Amino acid sequence: MPAPSSTRRCGYCERPFAVVGPVAYRLSAVGDGFRWTIDGEEVATATHHEGNWDVFDLEGTRPALTLVPVEVDGSTRVALVDHRSRLVATFAPDEREGNGIGVIRDGYDRILMLVRGDGPTGIHVIDSLGNVLALASRFNDDERAGLDVLVLSGSTDPNAGALLVLGVSLLMELVRVGALRRAA
Repeated sequence: MPAPSSTRRCGYCERPFAVVGPVAYRLSAVGDGFRWTIDGEEVATATHHEGNWDVFDLEGTRPALTLVPVEVDGSTRVALVDHRSRLVATFAPDEREGNGIGVIRDGYDRILMLVRGDGPTGIHVIDSLGNVLALASRFNDDERAGLDVLVLSGSTDPNAGALLVLGVSLLMELVRVGALRRAA
């Protein structure tokens, strides 16, 4: 049945339609956790639990993604575990000088994403094919202010999904504020 292009939810079951174009998220610190909003509406939250960060969307009570920090050779690496498709990726900080922030690799050590700095407040997330997946910038200079994240629809890499990009945005904030540590 045809519906106007402005329709956002199924008329029968009320489930939201998949977003086709770019989406702008705001990642904000809230209490001891974080939340992502679109136009002021909450779409996901992150909470700290036993040294890990669990990301919950509005579709379930189980985490959709978990960030698991691990100390390796004096630096903190992070496993990103997507509980729906079982994607496991690893974030490793880029130790080189310059604007390199980190690399996201899959379980076979293939590069999924590169995270690069762009000036003092900007971040680019690039997929393995060289497409820009997301752009992020800090929306305030306060210590735990957060990020505005524009997730683009330009990626042709099926492994570089929006949930993983949101996990990466959380990683960037946790790295920036020094909160990415395994619980003792």
